[in-house]
Amino acid sequence: MYIIIAGGGVVGFNIASLLTEEAHEVTVIETSEPALETIRRQLDVKTIRGNAATPRVLKDAEVGRADLILAVTNSDEANMVISFMAKELGAARTAARVRNPDYSGYFQAPAKSPTAPRKIVRPKSMGVDVFINPEVEAAKEVMSILSSFYSTPVEHFAGGLVQIREFKIEGAALVDKKLPEIDFPRPCVVAAIVRVGGLITPGPDVVIQAADSFHLVAHRDDMDELGKVFSPPKRPVKNVAILGGGRVGFLVAEGLAGRGVKVKVIEKDAELARQVAIKLNGPVVLHGDGTDREFLLEQGVPTADAFVATTDSDELNILVALLVKNLGVPRSLIIINKPEYLPLAEAVGIDVAASPSLLTADQIAHFVLSGGAISAALLEGKQLEAVEFVVSPTAHIAGKKVADAGLPKEAVAGALVRNGRIIIPPGDETVKPDDHLIVVSPVTVINDVEKLFK
Repeated sequence: MYIIIAGGGVVGFNIASLLTEEAHEVTVIETSEPALETIRRQLDVKTIRGNAATPRVLKDAEVGRADLILAVTNSDEANMVISFMAKELGAARTAARVRNPDYSGYFQAPAKSPTAPRKIVRPKSMGVDVFINPEVEAAKEVMSILSSFYSTPVEHFAGGLVQIREFKIEGAALVDKKLPEIDFPRPCVVAAIVRVGGLITPGPDVVIQAADSFHLVAHRDDMDELGKVFSPPKRPVKNVAILGGGRVGFLVAEGLAGRGVKVKVIEKDAELARQVAIKLNGPVVLHGDGTDREFLLEQGVPTADAFVATTDSDELNILVALLVKNLGVPRSLIIINKPEYLPLAEAVGIDVAASPSLLTADQIAHFVLSGGAISAALLEGKQLEAVEFVVSPTAHIAGKKVADAGLPKEAVAGALVRNGRIIIPPGDETVKPDDHLIVVSPVTVINDVEKLFK
Protein backbone atom coordinates (compact mmCIF):
# COMPACT_ATOMS: atom_id res chain seq x y z
CA MET A 1 0.00 0.00 0.00
CA TYR A 2 1.02 3.61 -0.54
CA ILE A 3 0.44 5.64 2.63
CA ILE A 4 1.00 9.35 3.27
CA ILE A 5 1.52 10.55 6.84
CA ALA A 6 0.94 14.27 7.43
CA GLY A 7 2.81 15.13 10.61
CA GLY A 8 6.23 13.86 11.64
CA GLY A 9 5.97 14.21 15.41
CA VAL A 10 5.93 11.36 17.93
CA VAL A 11 2.65 9.92 16.61
CA GLY A 12 3.64 10.23 12.95
CA PHE A 13 7.09 8.78 13.55
CA ASN A 14 5.76 5.71 15.34
CA ILE A 15 3.11 5.03 12.72
CA ALA A 16 5.74 5.38 9.97
CA SER A 17 8.03 3.00 11.86
CA LEU A 18 5.28 0.36 12.04
CA LEU A 19 4.32 0.73 8.39
CA THR A 20 7.89 0.44 7.12
CA GLU A 21 8.39 -2.74 9.15
CA GLU A 22 5.34 -4.10 7.32
CA ALA A 23 7.00 -3.14 4.00
CA HIS A 24 4.50 -0.45 2.97
CA GLU A 25 5.53 2.51 0.82
CA VAL A 26 5.42 5.58 3.07
CA THR A 27 5.80 9.34 2.57
CA VAL A 28 5.96 11.70 5.56
CA ILE A 29 5.07 15.39 5.20
CA GLU A 30 6.32 17.71 7.94
CA THR A 31 7.09 21.43 8.30
CA SER A 32 9.93 20.97 10.80
CA GLU A 33 13.34 20.18 9.29
CA PRO A 34 14.75 18.74 12.57
CA ALA A 35 11.78 16.35 12.82
CA LEU A 36 12.31 15.27 9.21
CA GLU A 37 16.01 14.76 9.81
CA THR A 38 15.23 12.43 12.71
CA ILE A 39 12.90 10.44 10.47
CA ARG A 40 15.46 10.26 7.64
CA ARG A 41 18.16 8.97 10.00
CA GLN A 42 16.03 6.17 11.39
CA LEU A 43 13.46 5.18 8.76
CA ASP A 44 13.49 4.22 5.09
CA VAL A 45 10.69 6.54 3.97
CA LYS A 46 10.28 9.42 1.54
CA THR A 47 10.04 12.83 3.23
CA ILE A 48 8.63 16.14 2.04
CA ARG A 49 9.10 19.40 3.92
CA GLY A 50 5.99 21.53 3.65
CA ASN A 51 2.46 22.21 4.82
CA ALA A 52 0.26 19.18 4.05
CA ALA A 53 -2.82 21.42 4.22
CA THR A 54 -1.90 22.89 0.81
CA PRO A 55 -2.83 21.22 -2.50
CA ARG A 56 0.64 21.71 -3.98
CA VAL A 57 2.36 19.74 -1.24
CA LEU A 58 -0.23 16.96 -1.41
CA LYS A 59 0.24 16.74 -5.17
CA ASP A 60 4.02 16.56 -4.67
CA ALA A 61 3.33 13.55 -2.44
CA GLU A 62 1.24 11.93 -5.22
CA VAL A 63 -1.88 11.97 -3.08
CA GLY A 64 -3.98 10.79 -6.02
CA ARG A 65 -2.52 7.29 -5.81
CA ALA A 66 -2.54 7.07 -2.00
CA ASP A 67 -4.40 4.12 -0.48
CA LEU A 68 -4.50 5.90 2.86
CA ILE A 69 -3.58 9.32 4.22
CA LEU A 70 -3.06 9.76 7.96
CA ALA A 71 -3.34 13.36 9.17
CA VAL A 72 -1.66 13.40 12.60
CA THR A 73 -0.35 16.96 13.02
CA ASN A 74 -0.89 18.76 16.33
CA SER A 75 -3.82 20.74 14.91
CA ASP A 76 -7.32 19.21 14.73
CA GLU A 77 -8.39 21.79 12.18
CA ALA A 78 -5.35 21.22 9.96
CA ASN A 79 -5.91 17.46 10.06
CA MET A 80 -9.50 17.83 8.89
CA VAL A 81 -8.47 20.22 6.09
CA ILE A 82 -5.77 17.79 5.00
CA SER A 83 -8.25 14.90 4.95
CA PHE A 84 -10.82 16.89 2.99
CA MET A 85 -8.32 18.02 0.35
CA ALA A 86 -6.74 14.56 0.11
CA LYS A 87 -10.15 13.04 -0.63
CA GLU A 88 -10.87 15.72 -3.23
CA LEU A 89 -7.51 15.01 -4.87
CA GLY A 90 -8.14 11.27 -5.12
CA ALA A 91 -6.91 9.57 -1.91
CA ALA A 92 -8.81 6.35 -1.25
CA ARG A 93 -9.17 6.63 2.56
CA THR A 94 -8.36 9.17 5.25
CA ALA A 95 -7.85 9.08 9.00
CA ALA A 96 -7.43 12.21 11.11
CA ARG A 97 -6.10 12.76 14.60
CA VAL A 98 -8.83 14.87 16.21
CA ARG A 99 -8.77 15.45 19.96
CA ASN A 100 -11.73 17.82 20.29
CA PRO A 101 -14.82 15.55 20.62
CA ASP A 102 -17.04 18.34 19.23
CA TYR A 103 -15.51 17.74 15.80
CA SER A 104 -16.06 13.99 15.62
CA GLY A 105 -19.83 13.94 16.18
CA TYR A 106 -22.83 14.81 14.04
CA PHE A 107 -23.84 18.44 13.59
CA GLN A 108 -27.40 19.49 12.86
CA ALA A 109 -27.53 22.76 10.94
CA PRO A 110 -30.45 25.14 11.66
CA ALA A 111 -33.46 24.98 9.35
CA LYS A 112 -34.70 27.93 7.29
CA SER A 113 -38.15 27.55 8.85
CA PRO A 114 -39.77 25.43 11.62
CA THR A 115 -41.15 22.99 9.05
CA ALA A 116 -38.11 22.84 6.75
CA PRO A 117 -35.77 19.83 6.97
CA ARG A 118 -32.51 20.25 8.83
CA LYS A 119 -29.21 19.38 7.23
CA ILE A 120 -27.08 16.80 9.06
CA VAL A 121 -23.34 17.34 8.71
CA ARG A 122 -21.60 13.99 9.10
CA PRO A 123 -17.85 13.46 9.66
CA LYS A 124 -17.47 11.74 6.26
CA SER A 125 -18.86 14.80 4.52
CA MET A 126 -15.72 16.57 5.77
CA GLY A 127 -13.56 13.99 4.06
CA VAL A 128 -12.62 12.07 7.23
CA ASP A 129 -13.25 8.33 7.15
CA VAL A 130 -11.86 7.65 10.62
CA PHE A 131 -11.35 9.94 13.61
CA ILE A 132 -8.41 9.08 15.87
CA ASN A 133 -8.22 10.47 19.40
CA PRO A 134 -5.05 9.28 21.20
CA GLU A 135 -6.09 10.67 24.58
CA VAL A 136 -9.49 8.94 24.45
CA GLU A 137 -7.82 5.65 23.51
CA ALA A 138 -5.34 6.02 26.39
CA ALA A 139 -8.15 6.71 28.86
CA LYS A 140 -10.09 3.67 27.61
CA GLU A 141 -6.98 1.51 28.03
CA VAL A 142 -6.45 2.67 31.62
CA MET A 143 -10.09 2.13 32.59
CA SER A 144 -10.15 -1.32 30.97
CA ILE A 145 -7.12 -2.40 33.00
CA LEU A 146 -8.47 -0.96 36.26
CA SER A 147 -11.76 -2.83 35.82
CA SER A 148 -9.94 -6.17 35.54
CA PHE A 149 -8.50 -8.54 38.13
CA TYR A 150 -5.09 -8.29 36.45
CA SER A 151 -2.90 -5.25 35.80
CA THR A 152 -2.22 -6.01 32.16
CA PRO A 153 -3.78 -4.88 28.86
CA VAL A 154 -6.29 -7.05 27.02
CA GLU A 155 -7.24 -7.14 23.33
CA HIS A 156 -10.64 -8.32 22.05
CA PHE A 157 -11.43 -10.32 18.91
CA ALA A 158 -14.36 -12.20 17.37
CA GLY A 159 -16.86 -9.70 18.72
CA GLY A 160 -15.35 -9.95 22.19
CA LEU A 161 -15.54 -13.75 22.44
CA VAL A 162 -11.76 -14.19 22.19
CA GLN A 163 -9.22 -12.26 24.24
CA ILE A 164 -5.46 -11.88 24.16
CA ARG A 165 -3.94 -10.85 27.49
CA GLU A 166 -0.43 -10.52 28.81
CA PHE A 167 0.33 -12.21 32.13
CA LYS A 168 3.53 -11.65 34.09
CA ILE A 169 5.19 -14.43 36.08
CA GLU A 170 4.81 -13.71 39.80
CA GLY A 171 6.39 -16.10 42.28
CA ALA A 172 8.56 -19.15 41.69
CA ALA A 173 5.92 -21.82 40.96
CA LEU A 174 6.42 -21.78 37.16
CA VAL A 175 10.12 -20.89 37.03
CA ASP A 176 12.38 -23.55 35.41
CA LYS A 177 9.38 -25.48 34.06
CA LYS A 178 8.97 -26.29 30.39
CA LEU A 179 5.83 -25.11 28.62
CA PRO A 180 4.19 -28.59 28.40
CA GLU A 181 4.55 -28.90 32.18
CA ILE A 182 2.17 -26.00 32.87
CA ASP A 183 -1.25 -27.28 33.88
CA PHE A 184 -3.62 -24.78 32.29
CA PRO A 185 -7.16 -25.18 33.73
CA ARG A 186 -8.90 -24.05 30.52
CA PRO A 187 -8.11 -24.26 26.77
CA CYS A 188 -5.63 -21.61 25.67
CA VAL A 189 -2.72 -20.91 23.34
CA VAL A 190 0.56 -19.29 24.38
CA ALA A 191 1.05 -16.86 21.49
CA ALA A 192 4.37 -15.37 22.60
CA ILE A 193 6.74 -15.21 25.54
CA VAL A 194 8.40 -11.90 26.38
CA ARG A 195 11.87 -12.16 27.89
CA VAL A 196 14.50 -9.58 28.71
CA GLY A 197 16.28 -9.04 25.42
CA GLY A 198 13.49 -10.04 23.06
CA LEU A 199 10.61 -12.33 22.14
CA ILE A 200 10.60 -16.11 22.46
CA THR A 201 8.54 -18.22 20.05
CA PRO A 202 6.64 -20.78 22.19
CA GLY A 203 7.83 -24.36 21.87
CA PRO A 204 8.01 -27.57 23.94
CA ASP A 205 11.65 -27.00 24.89
CA VAL A 206 11.21 -23.43 26.17
CA VAL A 207 12.15 -23.18 29.87
CA ILE A 208 10.34 -20.46 31.83
CA GLN A 209 12.40 -17.79 33.55
CA ALA A 210 11.48 -15.52 36.45
CA ALA A 211 11.10 -12.32 34.45
CA ASP A 212 9.04 -13.82 31.61
CA SER A 213 5.57 -12.72 30.62
CA PHE A 214 3.08 -14.58 28.42
CA HIS A 215 0.62 -13.45 25.74
CA LEU A 216 -2.28 -15.87 26.12
CA VAL A 217 -5.18 -16.45 23.69
CA ALA A 218 -8.38 -17.80 25.25
CA HIS A 219 -12.15 -17.54 25.42
CA ARG A 220 -13.13 -14.42 27.36
CA ASP A 221 -14.97 -16.48 30.00
CA ASP A 222 -11.81 -18.50 30.74
CA MET A 223 -9.27 -15.69 30.99
CA ASP A 224 -9.66 -14.85 34.69
CA GLU A 225 -9.26 -18.50 35.69
CA LEU A 226 -6.19 -18.85 33.47
CA GLY A 227 -4.68 -15.75 35.04
CA LYS A 228 -4.49 -17.49 38.44
CA VAL A 229 -1.77 -19.72 36.99
CA PHE A 230 0.54 -16.72 36.77
CA SER A 231 -0.43 -14.43 39.64
CA PRO A 232 -3.12 -13.96 42.29
CA PRO A 233 -5.98 -11.74 41.09
CA LYS A 234 -6.27 -8.22 42.47
CA ARG A 235 -9.55 -6.86 43.76
CA PRO A 236 -11.41 -4.38 41.54
CA VAL A 237 -10.46 -0.79 42.28
CA LYS A 238 -12.75 1.34 44.42
CA ASN A 239 -10.40 4.23 45.17
CA VAL A 240 -8.03 5.77 42.59
CA ALA A 241 -5.57 8.67 42.70
CA ILE A 242 -4.73 10.43 39.42
CA LEU A 243 -1.77 12.72 38.79
CA GLY A 244 -2.55 15.35 36.17
CA GLY A 245 -5.75 17.12 35.20
CA GLY A 246 -5.06 17.28 31.45
CA ARG A 247 -7.05 15.50 28.74
CA VAL A 248 -6.22 11.92 29.76
CA GLY A 249 -6.45 12.57 33.49
CA PHE A 250 -9.81 14.29 33.10
CA LEU A 251 -11.24 11.50 30.92
CA VAL A 252 -10.06 8.77 33.31
CA ALA A 253 -11.45 10.64 36.34
CA GLU A 254 -14.78 11.23 34.61
CA GLY A 255 -15.04 7.61 33.43
CA LEU A 256 -14.14 6.06 36.78
CA ALA A 257 -16.48 8.36 38.70
CA GLY A 258 -19.28 7.26 36.37
CA ARG A 259 -18.60 3.68 37.48
CA GLY A 260 -18.86 4.56 41.16
CA VAL A 261 -15.13 4.71 41.87
CA LYS A 262 -13.84 7.30 44.36
CA VAL A 263 -11.33 9.52 42.56
CA LYS A 264 -8.78 12.11 43.64
CA VAL A 265 -7.08 14.24 40.98
CA ILE A 266 -3.79 15.95 41.82
CA GLU A 267 -2.91 18.95 39.64
CA LYS A 268 0.03 21.34 40.20
CA ASP A 269 -1.34 24.16 38.02
CA ALA A 270 -3.82 26.15 40.12
CA GLU A 271 -5.92 27.43 37.21
CA LEU A 272 -6.18 24.00 35.55
CA ALA A 273 -7.10 22.45 38.92
CA ARG A 274 -9.89 25.01 39.28
CA GLN A 275 -11.23 24.33 35.79
CA VAL A 276 -11.16 20.55 36.29
CA ALA A 277 -12.93 20.88 39.65
CA ILE A 278 -15.73 22.84 37.96
CA LYS A 279 -16.17 20.30 35.16
CA LEU A 280 -15.97 17.11 37.22
CA ASN A 281 -18.95 16.00 39.25
CA GLY A 282 -17.86 13.80 42.13
CA PRO A 283 -14.05 13.45 42.03
CA VAL A 284 -12.00 15.48 44.50
CA VAL A 285 -9.52 17.81 42.78
CA LEU A 286 -6.41 18.71 44.79
CA HIS A 287 -4.03 21.55 43.99
CA GLY A 288 -0.60 20.25 44.90
CA ASP A 289 2.75 18.77 43.93
CA GLY A 290 2.69 15.02 43.23
CA THR A 291 6.39 14.73 44.08
CA ASP A 292 5.78 16.01 47.64
CA ARG A 293 5.75 12.91 49.83
CA GLU A 294 4.19 14.69 52.80
CA PHE A 295 1.41 16.07 50.60
CA LEU A 296 0.62 12.58 49.30
CA LEU A 297 0.49 11.21 52.84
CA GLU A 298 -1.74 14.05 54.07
CA GLN A 299 -4.20 13.47 51.20
CA GLY A 300 -4.42 9.72 51.83
CA VAL A 301 -2.95 8.67 48.48
CA PRO A 302 -1.27 5.55 49.98
CA THR A 303 -4.71 4.11 50.76
CA ALA A 304 -5.71 4.13 47.08
CA ASP A 305 -6.21 0.85 45.21
CA ALA A 306 -4.43 2.27 42.17
CA PHE A 307 -2.45 5.30 41.03
CA VAL A 308 -2.53 6.72 37.49
CA ALA A 309 0.04 9.29 36.29
CA THR A 310 -1.12 11.22 33.22
CA THR A 311 1.02 14.38 32.96
CA ASP A 312 2.85 15.42 29.78
CA SER A 313 6.19 14.61 31.45
CA ASP A 314 7.20 10.95 31.13
CA GLU A 315 9.96 11.41 33.70
CA LEU A 316 7.53 12.90 36.22
CA ASN A 317 5.02 10.11 35.65
CA ILE A 318 7.65 7.44 36.27
CA LEU A 319 9.08 9.22 39.32
CA VAL A 320 5.76 9.78 41.09
CA ALA A 321 4.49 6.27 40.24
CA LEU A 322 7.58 4.82 41.92
CA LEU A 323 7.06 7.11 44.90
CA VAL A 324 3.45 6.03 45.48
CA LYS A 325 4.38 2.38 44.91
CA ASN A 326 6.94 2.79 47.69
CA LEU A 327 4.15 4.25 49.84
CA GLY A 328 2.12 1.06 49.39
CA VAL A 329 -0.27 1.64 46.46
CA PRO A 330 -0.66 -1.84 44.86
CA ARG A 331 -1.28 -0.81 41.24
CA SER A 332 0.57 1.82 39.19
CA LEU A 333 -0.35 2.88 35.66
CA ILE A 334 1.32 5.69 33.74
CA ILE A 335 1.00 7.45 30.41
CA ILE A 336 4.21 7.46 28.33
CA ASN A 337 4.40 9.96 25.47
CA LYS A 338 7.80 8.76 24.20
CA PRO A 339 7.50 5.03 23.43
CA GLU A 340 11.26 4.57 23.86
CA TYR A 341 10.66 5.05 27.61
CA LEU A 342 8.39 1.99 27.82
CA PRO A 343 11.20 -0.51 28.58
CA LEU A 344 12.49 1.80 31.33
CA ALA A 345 9.04 2.03 32.94
CA GLU A 346 8.68 -1.74 32.95
CA ALA A 347 12.24 -2.28 34.20
CA VAL A 348 11.73 -0.10 37.29
CA GLY A 349 8.53 -1.89 38.31
CA ILE A 350 5.66 0.14 36.82
CA ASP A 351 2.71 -2.24 36.35
CA VAL A 352 1.41 -0.77 33.09
CA ALA A 353 2.70 2.00 30.83
CA ALA A 354 0.33 3.10 28.06
CA SER A 355 1.49 5.13 25.07
CA PRO A 356 -1.08 7.28 23.23
CA SER A 357 1.05 7.24 20.07
CA LEU A 358 1.24 3.44 20.04
CA LEU A 359 -2.48 3.19 20.78
CA THR A 360 -3.04 5.42 17.75
CA ALA A 361 -0.91 3.09 15.64
CA ASP A 362 -2.93 0.19 17.08
CA GLN A 363 -6.18 1.87 16.06
CA ILE A 364 -5.12 2.23 12.42
CA ALA A 365 -3.32 -1.12 12.13
CA HIS A 366 -6.17 -2.99 10.47
CA PHE A 367 -6.64 -0.28 7.82
CA VAL A 368 -3.33 -1.24 6.19
CA LEU A 369 -3.95 -4.99 6.19
CA SER A 370 -5.45 -7.00 3.36
CA GLY A 371 -6.34 -10.64 2.86
CA GLY A 372 -9.67 -10.43 4.66
CA ALA A 373 -8.30 -8.89 7.86
CA ILE A 374 -11.12 -7.34 9.88
CA SER A 375 -9.43 -6.61 13.20
CA ALA A 376 -5.88 -6.05 14.42
CA ALA A 377 -3.98 -5.07 17.54
CA LEU A 378 -0.34 -4.34 18.32
CA LEU A 379 1.33 -6.15 21.21
CA GLU A 380 4.65 -5.44 22.92
CA GLY A 381 4.92 -1.96 21.51
CA LYS A 382 5.20 -2.59 17.77
CA GLN A 383 6.91 -6.00 17.88
CA LEU A 384 3.85 -8.26 17.56
CA GLU A 385 0.58 -7.94 15.70
CA ALA A 386 -2.56 -9.96 16.37
CA VAL A 387 -4.90 -10.14 13.37
CA GLU A 388 -8.37 -11.61 12.87
CA PHE A 389 -8.79 -12.87 9.30
CA VAL A 390 -11.98 -13.97 7.57
CA VAL A 391 -11.28 -16.90 5.24
CA SER A 392 -12.55 -16.45 1.68
CA PRO A 393 -13.39 -19.46 -0.54
CA THR A 394 -10.33 -18.71 -2.70
CA ALA A 395 -7.85 -18.16 0.16
CA HIS A 396 -4.70 -20.29 0.03
CA ILE A 397 -5.36 -21.45 3.58
CA ALA A 398 -8.90 -22.76 2.83
CA GLY A 399 -9.21 -26.55 2.93
CA LYS A 400 -5.97 -27.04 4.87
CA LYS A 401 -5.40 -27.92 8.49
CA VAL A 402 -4.24 -24.89 10.47
CA ALA A 403 -1.08 -26.73 11.52
CA ASP A 404 -0.23 -27.51 7.87
CA ALA A 405 -1.31 -24.19 6.35
CA GLY A 406 2.19 -22.78 5.93
CA LEU A 407 2.19 -20.04 8.58
CA PRO A 408 5.66 -18.60 9.19
CA LYS A 409 7.40 -20.46 12.01
CA GLU A 410 7.36 -17.28 14.13
CA ALA A 411 3.55 -16.93 13.80
CA VAL A 412 1.03 -18.63 16.08
CA ALA A 413 -2.60 -19.47 15.29
CA GLY A 414 -4.45 -18.61 18.47
CA ALA A 415 -8.11 -19.35 17.81
CA LEU A 416 -10.54 -20.36 15.08
CA VAL A 417 -14.12 -19.11 15.19
CA ARG A 418 -16.80 -20.97 13.22
CA ASN A 419 -20.46 -19.92 13.43
CA GLY A 420 -19.89 -18.48 16.89
CA ARG A 421 -18.04 -21.59 18.18
CA ILE A 422 -14.55 -20.98 19.56
CA ILE A 423 -11.91 -23.61 18.79
CA ILE A 424 -8.75 -23.29 20.93
CA PRO A 425 -6.18 -24.53 20.05
CA PRO A 426 -7.09 -24.64 16.36
CA GLY A 427 -4.14 -26.65 14.99
CA ASP A 428 -5.99 -29.85 13.98
CA GLU A 429 -8.96 -28.05 12.42
CA THR A 430 -9.42 -27.86 8.65
CA VAL A 431 -9.99 -24.23 7.66
CA LYS A 432 -13.31 -23.57 5.90
CA PRO A 433 -14.64 -20.52 4.05
CA ASP A 434 -16.14 -17.88 6.39
CA ASP A 435 -14.06 -19.12 9.34
CA HIS A 436 -12.35 -16.46 11.42
CA LEU A 437 -8.73 -17.25 12.29
CA ILE A 438 -6.81 -15.17 14.84
CA VAL A 439 -3.05 -15.15 14.26
CA VAL A 440 -0.31 -13.58 16.39
CA SER A 441 2.85 -12.78 14.45
CA PRO A 442 5.94 -10.58 14.58
CA VAL A 443 5.24 -7.44 12.56
CA THR A 444 8.20 -8.24 10.30
CA VAL A 445 6.47 -11.36 8.83
CA ILE A 446 2.85 -10.18 8.86
CA ASN A 447 2.91 -9.80 5.06
CA ASP A 448 3.74 -13.51 4.72
CA VAL A 449 0.75 -14.31 6.94
CA GLU A 450 -1.55 -12.11 4.85
CA LYS A 451 -0.63 -13.94 1.64
CA LEU A 452 -2.24 -17.14 2.97
CA PHE A 453 -5.62 -15.41 3.18
CA LYS A 454 -5.62 -13.93 -0.35
